[in-house]
Formats: sequence, structure tokens, C-alpha cells
Amino acid sequence: MQQNFKLLAWATLANGTCFSMILPLLAPLIRQLQLTEIQGGIIVSAGAICMAIASVFIAKNQKIQTPYQLMSYGFWGMTITWAIFTLILYFGIHQTLPVLIIFILLVISRAMTGAFMAMPQIGLQSYVMQQVIGTEQRSQKMAMYGAMNSLGMILGPFATSVLLLGGILLPMWVAVALLIIFSIVLSFSFRKTPVISAENIQLDSNTSVKTFSIKPALPWLILGFSTYVAIVTLNMTAGFYIQDRFQLTTQQSASYFSQCMLIVGFSLVITQILIMKVIKLKLQILVGLGIMCMITGLLLSLFTSQIHIFQASYVFYGMGVASLLPAFTTGAAQSVNQDAQVKMASMCTAIQALGLIVAPLLSTFLYQYGIALPFYLLLILMIIVGLYFIGITILRERNAYLSHS
Repeated sequence: MQQNFKLLAWATLANGTCFSMILPLLAPLIRQLQLTEIQGGIIVSAGAICMAIASVFIAKNQKIQTPYQLMSYGFWGMTITWAIFTLILYFGIHQTLPVLIIFILLVISRAMTGAFMAMPQIGLQSYVMQQVIGTEQRSQKMAMYGAMNSLGMILGPFATSVLLLGGILLPMWVAVALLIIFSIVLSFSFRKTPVISAENIQLDSNTSVKTFSIKPALPWLILGFSTYVAIVTLNMTAGFYIQDRFQLTTQQSASYFSQCMLIVGFSLVITQILIMKVIKLKLQILVGLGIMCMITGLLLSLFTSQIHIFQASYVFYGMGVASLLPAFTTGAAQSVNQDAQVKMASMCTAIQALGLIVAPLLSTFLYQYGIALPFYLLLILMIIVGLYFIGITILRERNAYLSHS
């Protein structure tokens, strides 16, 4: 079992590295391909729609619910479709095909990638939820994997900034090579564990249907949706925002945004290590800390006229996401019984996909009417979620007081 945990940690690192390598390239590629911001949002959302559909399918199909199958199928699928996506980008940059055809092909290939992206995430969450019973230990495990994914967010943009010397698509091809390597490793090195297998889950399926309820997890699902909307909105629009707000060239904006991703990655890792190893915070405190950090970062981004202060806001974004994501997954896991953990893992991934659908379309639509509007949207959203959790906390304490009176 320990070998599987280590292998999943390395796979998480590789996954975070590969899919963060495109982040500094996203805005420059969209403009180099002569696409609009909203078309870029449609490309990202297409993958998220298929990711949500795949999450629902996995939750209902017992035959592919083992962590080994989810991880293996997911990585091989991402490898093949990511290679296709990169090849289409190559044709688009070299103007081999018309812009409209390139756009359609990018939407289709991104949708194919999204269908497989759900699998490793559900597989990881399912494995931790099934193998680790204690809530504190489960929270620490999820924080560890979050730290590995965040480390990938450091290595990915850093690797991109170096590999850009070899061309704008070289980082994409390197990501494909890494995915191939880890697909092979997962296929041959992941040990199947009989602790809670798909057969056990199927035997208890009647119980799961009866006991599973979304209501206790609703606050955590709202938190997760809001967090992913914030993450995707910042990733989608910040590259455009930097170029337009500070009057930079495409190459300069890519460089500055790559530095922002390095900053947020370091902040994520340090904060999550502190949460995992040093600080023992309750879920409500994690939520409060995360929301305050996100609000602080958004205020800095909105009202600064200095590019370096704008980059400093990513320290707070890193702290905010590092606090909110573990709180979301842990709170959701604690809200249901042990035999419903796979369904909740699928629900968490579906919520992430919903955020990936809504955020790109909404943020790029708003950006066309005002470059600061997506940031104001996030600011309002974080304030509303913060007030919502304050209200829930007050109501819970009031009910506890009345029950003891």
C-alpha cells in the first residue's frame, strides 16, 4: 500500500507539471492562432464538459471504479489526446489549416482530453478515502498530494520558461513525453489492494444509495465550485490582463505570467506543507484563512499599477488555494459515510468540472466588456461564500446551544 501512495504522489507531481506547462502559453497561443478570448474559453470549457460527463459515468459504472483502472486509463487517455491537441496547435501556428478548422479541432481534442482527466483525480481521491479511515490522516494525505500537485505547478512554468528557447510548442511535447513515461510506470508498478475493491463497493451498493445524500456536503461543494472558478478565471484571464493592463508584448506577458505561476506554486507548496506538518487548523479556520487570502490577492490585482505588486498578489492566491482545496475535499469526505466515498469523490470531480465549464466562458465573456470585470466577479463571489460560511457557523453554534439548554 505504501508503494502505491508513493507512486500516486509521483504521478500527481507529473500530472501537475504537465498540465501547468501550458498555463504561461495559453494567452500567447490564443492570440498567435488569431482566436478571440471567448474562443479560448470555449476550448477550455469543452474539456470540462466532457470531464463532468465522465465523472457521472464513473460514479454509475462499477466496472471501472478501481483506483488502478482509473489511474491507468486516465493517464493513457490524457497522453494520446494531449499529443493530438499539441499536433493541432502545430498546424495552427504554421497556418497549415484555416483558423475555423483549427478552432473546431482544438475544441474536439480538448474535449477528448477532458474525458480522461476525470479518471486520475477520482482514482486518487477514491484510493485515499478507501485506504485511510481517520479523518485527520485523510486530510494530511490529501494535503500531501496537494503539495505534490503544487510542486508540479512550480516545475511546470519553470520548465516552460526554459524550454521556450526551443520554440513555443516544445514545452507541450515535453509534457507528452512525461505523460507517456508515467502511463507506463502506472500500468506496471501500481499494486492492486484488496482492502476495499470495486466488488466490495458493489456489494454495498444498496446501502450507498440509501445513505448517500448531497445535502450535508452542499456547503463544501459550493466552496469547491467557487475555488475552482477562481483558479480557472485567474489562469484564463491573467495572461490577457497582464498584457493589456501593463501594455506589454505577447512574449513579455508570457514571461511575467510564467513568473506569477512560479510565485503561486511556491506559496501553495509552503502553505500546504505548513498545514500538513506544522499547523493543525480546523476546517472552518482553513476556509476563513483561504477566503481572506483570496480577497487580499484580488484587491492587490485590481488596484495596483505596478507589475511587481500584481505578481505579489499571487502569494495570497497560493495561500488561499492551499487552504481552500484541502478544506473542500476533507469537508466533503467527512459529510458522507465510508461506503459512499467513491460517489463523493466523483461528485467532487464533477464540481471541479462544473467550475471549469462556467469560469472560462463567463470570465472571457466579461473580459471583452472590461478587463477588470473577471477580478470583480471573483471578489464578489469570495465575499458571498465567506458570508455563507459565517452564517452556517452561527446557525450550527446556535443549534448546539439550544440542544444543550
